[in-house]
Amino acid sequence: MAMLVSDNPVYSDLINNYEKFHEFYTPQNLLKLQGKWEDNSDFSSYRTIEDLLENLEDADLSKTHVVSVDIKNIFSSETSLGGFDRALWSIENQSAKKQQHESLNRHGGYSENAAGVLSARLRPHPTEPGQYVLVKYIGGNRVAMKLLVNDGKSTRVPMMVAFHEPALPQEEYIKIESDLHATDAGDRSGQNEMQKFISGFKAHRPNEIYTYEFLKKHQFNYNEIMQKQRVEGSENWISISSLQGIKTGQGQGSFAKYGEENMSKAMNTVKKLCEITGEKVVGATPIMAIALMYFIFTQHGKSKESLQPLFTDQQLDRFLIAYFKDENRDSTFGKKEFKVNDLAMTGSVKDIAYICGHTFWPQIVQYWMQINNAKIGFSSDCYACQRFLDHCKDKHLKKELRNAIA
Repeated sequence: MAMLVSDNPVYSDLINNYEKFHEFYTPQNLLKLQGKWEDNSDFSSYRTIEDLLENLEDADLSKTHVVSVDIKNIFSSETSLGGFDRALWSIENQSAKKQQHESLNRHGGYSENAAGVLSARLRPHPTEPGQYVLVKYIGGNRVAMKLLVNDGKSTRVPMMVAFHEPALPQEEYIKIESDLHATDAGDRSGQNEMQKFISGFKAHRPNEIYTYEFLKKHQFNYNEIMQKQRVEGSENWISISSLQGIKTGQGQGSFAKYGEENMSKAMNTVKKLCEITGEKVVGATPIMAIALMYFIFTQHGKSKESLQPLFTDQQLDRFLIAYFKDENRDSTFGKKEFKVNDLAMTGSVKDIAYICGHTFWPQIVQYWMQINNAKIGFSSDCYACQRFLDHCKDKHLKKELRNAIA
């Protein structure tokens, strides 16, 4: 006869959803919500998980079962503990709470038809044969809502469960569950960029692994993932606040648009610029903006036939450093300040080429004239600038950009 482990998470990445709910919601909090919503669900017709385990046969270990489970026996793999799920987020985050309340209001409480079936895997106890830990990978918000409408009391929910193979390493269990979670997360708007990335990374999916290794190579952090992976010294690294085109993996997104080599150059330059500005967190857009500058101006020259680009890598790097130093200096008229994050897209302007053009001109032309001892610079008619203008897709902005770099 097998049984559930209910009083001990056993694995270090797990938390008990019921216990954490009651750590966050005090009796006073729950009293204010008492009677606000109804629970019209009845899952008494489902076989219980206790019955499944008490009568477990070998053939059951390879099957999927839909059973009812008591919420107090559900565990989740928590991101902050090295897991993949947003279990604490679904309890503590204001956005999550708002989403839960809106859903309950929309359905008039906890609706059996709207709730659907949760999903979990049964992890074998590492040292006690016949004991299992129930690990949910789909349904965090539904668990929280079921507790909210029942004044925090533990009730039963329907869940699709399957058994893990015994004696696998903890990381393998996390990987399998995370892969299932990530597949579901990819289709749900409720999952934000960070949550989808963590799920995919823990599932060892190629795109997320590639992004992680790229960030690690250039010593950038993202949502403290490097500390969670125990990367030495990573607590002092600059953090990237969003991944955008970096998260899509090798040969895709920003890597396809600007080239991985130019993305690497941009990461290295941005770190130097942040030393000037004092920024500890940067967005993905400024990195893509600098990558665009490398992509165009270290590959193309004044004419299509030019063998020499307008700048070498070193020259463009020096220009960007000189520009930011000049834009962040004390002057007779007060301290100037220009941050790396000022290269970010805004609500009205989302074109990276336009942002670069209105930022770095005319200084970049003056710098080119200085290092080449030239009396005439380059204009919007030069081949490199024509390729630069190609990256501005808005015809109205392109006209303004052409004038700005003329």
